[in-house]
This record gives sequence, structure tokens and C-alpha cells, in this order.
Amino acid sequence: MARLAGRRPAPRVPAAACLVWSRAGWANGTVCRRRAGGRAAHRAGPGPCSPPPPVATGSLAAVRAEFALDGPQTIALAVALAPELDTGYRSVFAHLNDDANRPLPSLELCARLAGDAGLLGADAPLLADGLVQVVPAGGATHWSAAGLLVAAPARDFLLGLSGPPVPPPGSAYDPAEHGELVRAARTGHLHVIAVEAPVRADAVDAARGLAAALGRPLVEAGAGPAGLTPEETLRAALVRARLHRALLLLPDPKPAALEMLSTAPVLTVVVVDPGRPWRRALEGVDHAVLTLTAPDAARRARLWRTHLRAYQADRDAREIASVADLFALCPTQIAHAAAAAGRDGVRPLAAHARDQSQALLPTLVQSLDPGYEWGDLVLPEPTLRRLRELASAIRHRHQVFDEWGFRRTSGGVASIRALFRGASGTGKTMSAAVVAADLGLPLCRVDLSAVVSKYIGETEKNLEEVFRAAEASSALLLFDEADALFGKRSAVTDARDRYANIEVAYLLQRLETYDGALILATNLAANLDEAFARRLQVVIEFPLPDVAARERLWRHALPAAAPVGERIDVAQLARMFPLSGGEIGNVALTAAFLASYAHTAIGMEHVIRAIARHRLRQGKLPGTAEFGPFLHLARAEGT
Repeated sequence: MARLAGRRPAPRVPAAACLVWSRAGWANGTVCRRRAGGRAAHRAGPGPCSPPPPVATGSLAAVRAEFALDGPQTIALAVALAPELDTGYRSVFAHLNDDANRPLPSLELCARLAGDAGLLGADAPLLADGLVQVVPAGGATHWSAAGLLVAAPARDFLLGLSGPPVPPPGSAYDPAEHGELVRAARTGHLHVIAVEAPVRADAVDAARGLAAALGRPLVEAGAGPAGLTPEETLRAALVRARLHRALLLLPDPKPAALEMLSTAPVLTVVVVDPGRPWRRALEGVDHAVLTLTAPDAARRARLWRTHLRAYQADRDAREIASVADLFALCPTQIAHAAAAAGRDGVRPLAAHARDQSQALLPTLVQSLDPGYEWGDLVLPEPTLRRLRELASAIRHRHQVFDEWGFRRTSGGVASIRALFRGASGTGKTMSAAVVAADLGLPLCRVDLSAVVSKYIGETEKNLEEVFRAAEASSALLLFDEADALFGKRSAVTDARDRYANIEVAYLLQRLETYDGALILATNLAANLDEAFARRLQVVIEFPLPDVAARERLWRHALPAAAPVGERIDVAQLARMFPLSGGEIGNVALTAAFLASYAHTAIGMEHVIRAIARHRLRQGKLPGTAEFGPFLHLARAEGT
């Protein structure tokens, strides 16, 4: 005993130690550790101890059965769990490691207690399956000195902490359509289910529905503690799913992750994007594909009614039918919109639906909401009638295409494609905004600066993102200055011509498959490729306004709140100057700034000077034929 005189006294062994010691093969409470010289030193245990806290032996047995652990591996797992049962074990293991900074059982200690030197290898089952993790010892250079810590999923399971719950049935899951898939999963003849959906939230919701139908929890592979690598996070989720007999949800199926899961005994639900090539990632893996299509108007109406009842939102049946027919929302979007309607019963149901649809729009489009109405349009009666017919066609497109059977004859899509053509400033963009406002749909104008790219193929990718987002959101898609994208194909003289033609060819093909409503607006219709004419169902002409229309435009351009002088003769302005609606608006604004500079009301002289400046910008000199008695005001603006 003289050799031990200078060493610190052995710590008191916690009460729970008796059970762990017995599982580790330590008989009669005797602690054994090996000295540096290789000889064993024995110390008497603490003697009789109070009854130990119960250990979930059933859970330990379940872990052993699930991961096919042998006796030594089970012993090592129990030893590594000891500090979680009682923090007093940390001082015990620090004493055994002869280092206060090493309070975890070392790999060497676990291997000796279990009688299996194979536990020291990095490919040992406990480490390879992710049940335990190795904590490097500070200052120690050899592998065997590292501490062993039970990984969080196994620790929570062995300590009896609550596991993942069985999710409620999801809106995107349809028992009538997915029953065969559930039966295959129950038989164990299915390993991976790939869920393909236009909206990612629908795929996750369908995964919850599958788990609910199977009566099993759902574990998401993307969620995990901070600081872990993607591989460690996936391994932890895999362990958690195996222990709780849960479905594993993999939202981002990378090849490395699929390779790890290809042999794991876990039913995995993989979320895939229909717009990206994902099938190669599942090549060689036994899988089934669940393709979620957008619900038709009848099912959307049923979903609206179900969710509105759940949130106690009382809405008129006609309002529900109108919103279901107009907004092709996915089930999860309908659920969120119904929840918002339950919280706010004042706003129309279409407003909540529009909020959900706009959430999917990318930064490649600009959402326009100028607040125009039909009364703001100053257009010839034939043009107005065609615009109202276009709004009606978009409103009833599902009735015509689905109920009346025209979808099959139109290539399987319910698409409304219109062309607005006319001179600049004749009201094309404004008319598109009025149609969208009348329908209650978001109006999205394609941002050419963000879509067009100098890199080959990038423009097509950006346009595809725009088309897919517009389809999913039911937005009215507007291509302003459409001739920039839909121009004529030219003879191929170099590589640039070839790729420019490919871009136009892509747009021609994409219009055929676009399932939604879109408008092309241009003042250079002759520059559009002739092949687009067949793909456009509606063509609306926007002529320059006549004298009566110009007088109405002048009255619209001068707001009621503006200080307008009595000398302004809008009838005379309409007769003298053949301006478009856009030009009249710009001239009125310039005249207002001139009046504010002079600190007077807007007068005739301000309007004439503004028109003269506009003509000079156009490269036209003011003449007597146009300006008549006001020529002196026009010439005062310079030549």
C-alpha cells in the first residue's frame, strides 16, 4: 500500500454504480484498473449501497436487438451511459483515467471491461452505426485514451425521453390515391419513397400523411444539433429513426446521403424537385415514386371547406367556389390561407389566397399592384370588350378546360395566352393590371434585367424558374416589352445566333406546356417570331386615342386635388396635340412641376411648355401647324 500513499483517495461510487458494474462484469462492487506498469490494483467497493435507480433495461434490449449488438458492445454502451444516469460517475471515470480532465470512460477502459479489443477500432459497430461518439482526450495523443459518449439519439432513447410523435394526417396526403403505397410500406417491400411535388411544403406534408397512415413517427434528416457535419447529422437522424421505428424524411437527397441510406433498415421518404434531374441519384436504390399533382378545382373547394370549418371561419359557398376555381393553390397553401381567414374574418378569402400565392414568387419577377380599376381605362369599346372577355376566360378557364373537356384537346394544359400590341403609352401594362385586379390575382412582371444572362443556358434556367413559380402561384404573368425575349429567329452565322435561336425555341416549347395565364405586351409586334401567333389565343389591339379619348385622358391626368387654373382648356389640348395616354400623363406631371417651381396653379402656359419639351425630346421642332397661338411659349423652351 506504500506505493499508493501519495495518490488521491478513490471517490465514492454512486448508488447506480452497482447495476452498471454488474452489467460490466465487475463482481461484488470491486473496481479494477490497470497501472502503468501493467499490474492490476484492486480496491474494495463502497460496500452495501442503497437501491439503484431503475434502468430502462427494455430500452437497452431494444437497442441491442435493433443494431445486433453482442455482449461486449452492450457492456460498452452501458458503461458509456453511466455518466448520464448519475453525474457522480464523472469523478469515478476521472479517477480511473488518472486525469481530472477526462471524466468519460476511455475506449481502452471500455474495451478492457467488455473483454473485446475490437471496440478500439474506428469501424466498430458502436461507432460505425453512430450509437456512440468519440471525444478526443485533451493532451492525449493516442486513440485509446479518447472518451466514449453516448450519441444524443441513443442517449434520449435509453433515458426514456420522449421520442418523435406520430404526425397528424397531412392535407397533401390522399388515402384514396396513396393506399397502395402504404400497403407496400407495411409489408416491408419498400425501402425509399421519392415524393415529387411542385411545392416543397406539399411533399413534406405528404410524408407526414404517410407516417400517420402507417402509425409511425417521422424523423427529419435535416434537423440536428449545431456544429455537426451533414454526415453526422444524417447518421444521428438514422439512429433516431431506427430506435423509434420511424420514417426518415430526407429533404435534400444528395448522392452521399442516399448511399448511406441504401443499406439502412429504415423506410426513407425523399423529397425531390420535379424541375431538376434527381432520378440518377436514386439509381440502383429500390424506390417508389409518389408524384403529387395540383388538386383540381373540386378538390380545392373541398379542402377550403374542411380547413375553414377547422378554423371556424364561416364563408359563403359561392366565395369558396370562386376562390377554388381561380387560385390553383396546393393543399398546404390552402391550409395556411384558411388559418389566416380564421384569424381575420374581415378580408375577402381571395386576399388570403393571393397572399399565399405571392409567397412563391421568385426575385426574377416584379409584383405590380397599382390599384387600377376598369373606370381608369380610357380605351375604345372593342378593346374594353376584349379585355373583359379575357378576364372572363381566365376566371372560367378550369370550367372550360376541365368540366367541358377542352384540356385534352389543348395539350393537357389549361393555358390562356394573350398578346397586347399597340404603340407605346396606349395602356397595355395598365390594362393588364386592371385585369389582374378584377380577378384578384397577383400581377407579376418579368424582370428582364434579372432574367437575361450573358451566359449560355442561364436565361432559359431563369425563365423556367419564372414559369414554374407562376404556375404554382396562379399569378397573371406579364412579359412587358415582349419583343426583347420573343423576337424573330435569325439566320445562323455564328455561335451567338445559334444560342439566341435556342432561347426562342425554348420559349415556343414552354408556352405549349405552360399551365396558367400570361400576357405578352409589345409596341413592336412585327418583331415577334411568327411561330408565336399560333400559340396565342387572344390578341388585343391598343390604338392611339382619338380626340374624345384624349380629352378624357387629360381629365384623368389632372387629379382633383391638384391646383388647376381656369384657363386650361382640355378640349383644345385634345384637338391640338395627338398624344398617347402615356404621353399625356408625362406632360401633366411635367406641367405640375413647372407650376410648383413658379409657386402658382397649373396653367395653360405650363402645359404648353411641357408639351414643347416633350416634342424636343422626340427630336421635333415646335411649329405653327401644331402649336398655333401658343408657338411663342413653345419656342421659349429652346430649339
